[in-house]
Amino acid sequence: MQTWFTCKVKYQKIDDHGKMSRASETYLVDAINFTEAERRIFEILEKYVSGDIEVVGISRTNFTEIFNYDDGQYWYKSKVGWSIFDENSSKETKVSNQMLVAANSVKEAYDRISENLETMLVPIEISSVSISSILDVFPLFTEEGSDED
Repeated sequence: MQTWFTCKVKYQKIDDHGKMSRASETYLVDAINFTEAERRIFEILEKYVSGDIEVVGISRTNFTEIFNYDDGQYWYKSKVGWSIFDENSSKETKVSNQMLVAANSVKEAYDRISENLETMLVPIEISSVSISSILDVFPLFTEEGSDED
């Protein structure tokens, strides 16, 4: 099972007008623990950023699914729920999960989540879809199974 960490970083970058400005950005990193998340975000950003990188916050994130689409410009988080009937106790239990999807609009994010979950045997309810502050997602392993670093 993947453990996702939200990493907030700050660094100096050149803006559109050629001036140095302070950037504050959020990334999602797959890691075993906080220490590895910090190490990975440094290693990843060193490839793209010159100068000092400061990690100002790391928190564990509870996304159960991440749907990456190459054409998605933004990352949208959504709350998805469904009910499960427990035959032993004869009770219905509601399950709620947070999911992340790359898309270009809220509608497209909703449609992509629905499409990915249509094989579930129970009816699902997507109760919210909102744009997130996450700029990029870095899984530990890519689709092909190799380490991304």
